Parts: sequence; structure tokens; C-alpha cells
Amino acid sequence: MKLSAPFIAAILTSAVIAAAEPKPDILVILADDMGFSDPACFGGELATPSLDRLAAQGTRLTHFYNGGMCVVSRASLLTGQWWPRGLENFKKSKLLPERLKGAGYRNALIGKWHLAGNPMDRGFDHFFGFLGGFADHYKGSADYRLDRQPFKDFGEDYYSSDAFADRAINFIRSSKRANPEQPLFIYLSFQAPHNPLQAPEADIRRHRGKYLKGWQVTREARFKRQQEMGIISSERRLPSYPENLPAWESLTPAQRDLEDLRMATYAAMVERMDHGIGRVIKTLESHGRADNTLIVFLSDNGADSFSVVDQAMLQRKLLPGDPGSNFQPGTGWAYASVTPWRLYKISQHAGGITTGAIIRWPGKATAKSQILANSVHIADLAPTLLDLINVESDGFDGESFLPLRTDSNWNREGPMFFQYMDNRAIRTGDWTLVEADGSGWELYDARKDPMETENLVAQKPELTQQLAAQWNDWWRSQNQGKTYKPTTTKDSPHYKPQGDRGTGTLYKPSAMPAGLSERLPIE
Repeated sequence: MKLSAPFIAAILTSAVIAAAEPKPDILVILADDMGFSDPACFGGELATPSLDRLAAQGTRLTHFYNGGMCVVSRASLLTGQWWPRGLENFKKSKLLPERLKGAGYRNALIGKWHLAGNPMDRGFDHFFGFLGGFADHYKGSADYRLDRQPFKDFGEDYYSSDAFADRAINFIRSSKRANPEQPLFIYLSFQAPHNPLQAPEADIRRHRGKYLKGWQVTREARFKRQQEMGIISSERRLPSYPENLPAWESLTPAQRDLEDLRMATYAAMVERMDHGIGRVIKTLESHGRADNTLIVFLSDNGADSFSVVDQAMLQRKLLPGDPGSNFQPGTGWAYASVTPWRLYKISQHAGGITTGAIIRWPGKATAKSQILANSVHIADLAPTLLDLINVESDGFDGESFLPLRTDSNWNREGPMFFQYMDNRAIRTGDWTLVEADGSGWELYDARKDPMETENLVAQKPELTQQLAAQWNDWWRSQNQGKTYKPTTTKDSPHYKPQGDRGTGTLYKPSAMPAGLSERLPIE
């Protein structure tokens, strides 16, 4: 794919902002478990006008990598470190909001935390959300907090994405009334579309029946749009169909019915989040701050391929969308969601760690609607933001990608490292060495084969050994010299092997129980 002018040139004009020029507000929006291709601006069929507008006014990054897992990505985002060291030393590391606070910023976290302690102790002036990994989107959870106090005021109309947008809007309004000139850092950490799959019934009904065509047809349509947009080169071909995913045609009508409802709910969640993002941006515009607000949008990992509590939910006569339910996307829709990549959340293959990221700062842009394929890691974000406002960015594993503003050929000096459970990878500019389910290394030519389809381990044993040694050296450096011993997905009650080339657990779609489909029928 031909690269356009450097995206930083379109977004960030200088590493040092003149003293007379006000510091920008910074809004980092993090989706939870959203796949690469879900927004329309990355090929999805969903209605995401707010994200599409950001993309049209800014830059889409097609090779922005996260950690493949919620807590992993969040640790790297806030510490600027590789996750093993960042998570182990989290309490001792100086976080991004703490550094921004020293530069005069007022900071808020709205939404999911999923790290140690309370955000109020780590540089945030305001917190509304929950401390753990997930909560009911309607009823919340016991670990919800308003600043430091437990929050229990979940009314009949509570829904997480709406509430998080409301709280971000209130923070902007109150902060600008109190001190119009003080710059803001808002970390808007949505739970959507992380399980439980829940959305307002009217939103789900809009999508009911749209997905009876199946996940393969959905994936192929998204891939075609990606090629038409220039997200993916027209020369690329989709990886072959996963061995652990049954063909849509083999499903019974009852299985297709439930799968359609599952994806209709997921789609409704993404669209509801997009609507909230639009309301937050409109608030910035109403205060005259939107043109000097740097907005970064990304997801913490790829889509969730599991569906571990379906039967327990169905026995209780709960369906996707219901309060108190806890359905997940499952392998089929995760496969469509991560188009054009392979594998999913937890995996360190591209589908698990590649986010469709957007960066937009219209007051500083010299070009719009750019699409760039330079490799960037989520650990690079903190040093880049600090570099932007001329704050010292020491102690980071991540690298500032600010040089892209003047050098379209900029690349990270070092490789990127990944690991979670029995999945791991090292990525350089030319090569990807990756393992799924502890089944052995796979080697791919990153430039010729970004879809990870042709394993070159047998053809290039020396290169494989070299990259493997580099990964093992990194692991020991992150873990006090300890040898790598993976926690296997086979031993987990929640995660099963996902490998799409013979190692993954076969996905068995659940069926809609007789008598339940009338509640949300296909019209």
C-alpha cells in the first residue's frame, strides 16, 4: 500500500509547542474487545458516523499494535512499558496522567480501569467507572466508583456507554467553567463491546436478521470494502478458512438464529458507543476546544472468540442483550470482526493485537483522511504524547513516533515484543515470529505476507533461531532472568486453544431454545 504523507505532519506540527500557544486537550478513547474491521471507516457494515468523521478529518493507522488482552494493553498504554515489566512495576511506575498532571493538565478516567489500586491515586483528578475487568452494562458491579466512593445509583435507564459519555461531557463542562485555559486529559475507556453482550432492545432490533448471511460472507464483504478504501492492498488475499470454525451452511436454523442475535447485539453495542463519542466531541466543539484537542481512538485487543457460558445463560432463559446475561461474540463473529487478520483476543497473531487506530487534531492538520501502515505499539503512545508537549519521557520501553511528522520512512528502532499465556511474538520491520497455543514458532515475511498465511520456519531455520533467541532474551530481561514457562490455555476454565491451523478447539455454536426467539424475532 502506498503511504501518504506522514501522519504526524497531518496532526502534530512541532515537538515543542510555543509558550504562547495553549497546550492541547488530549482525549484517548479506548474500545474494549473491538475488532479491527468493525467501524465503517475500517470496512465494517456498522453505522459509525462519529468514528468515520474522525477518520475523515485525521489519520487511520492500519498497523497499530496492542497487547492482545485488556490488562496487558492498559498497562502498556499508561506506563509506556512492555507489559510484563509495566504490570509488575505498575505501582512504582510514573504513569502518563501523573506526568501530564505535572505539566498542568487536569485528568479524568471515565470507564474501565482493570489495573491495581484506584486511579485517583495515579494522577487522575476524577474517576467514574469500575475497577475490574467487566461489569453488567445495565446493572453495573460492586467495584463501580465515583472518585473514591462506591457508586450504586444505577437507575432503570442506566447503560454503560451512555453513562460514560455523559460523565465525560460533565467533566469537560465543569472543568472549562472552573478554569477555561487549563488543558484536559480524558481517558474515555468504554466497556463496549466487551461481554456481556448487552444493548438496548430497539438498537438490537435494527440489526436483527442482517447476519443470517453468516460470518464468511460478512468477512468477505468487509475485506472488499477495505481494499476499495485502501486499508488493504488490492494484491492481498484473505487467509484460508479456520479449521476450528464450522461452515455457516452446516448450522441448524436454531443455531443461525442465535448467532444472528449474538452479532446483532454486538453491532448495536459498537453503534451506541459511537453515538456517545459523537456527543463528547460535540461538547468539545461547543466550548471552542475541538480544534485544539488531540483525539486518539483505538481498541485494547481484537475480538473475543469465546462463548463459555452460553448454556448456563440459555438454561436461565436469558438471551444476548438481556440484563443479567453474559454472552460473548464467539469464534464465528470474532473471525468476521478481525478482518483481514488471523486469530483473536489473547492470540499474538495479527487479529489479536492489531487495532484500527485513528488520530485526529484538526487545528494542526495539513492533510485529511490519511491511511498509514507504519508500525506503532500501544507502549509508544505515552512517550509520543509527552514528546508532543515537550515533557521529559524517560524510563519508557515505547518509542515516540513524533518523528513521522518529517520522515515518512520512520520506523521504530527496536522490534516489538508480545506475550500472553501460551501465545507470543516478536515483530520487526521485515519479519514476524509468532506462536499460538504453545504449538511452536511460525515465521512470516511481514512485508510480503502481512496476513500470516505462509509459514517459513522450515525454509529459514537460522532466522527463526535468531528471532527466537531475541525474544527469549527480552523475556528474561522482563522477568528477572527467568526462563519462559507459559500458562497454557488448555488449563484455563475461560480460554481454550484458538489456533486456526489444527490446534484450536472446535467452535460449537449454541442453538436458540424453542420458545425464546419470539422475544426478539427476525422480522
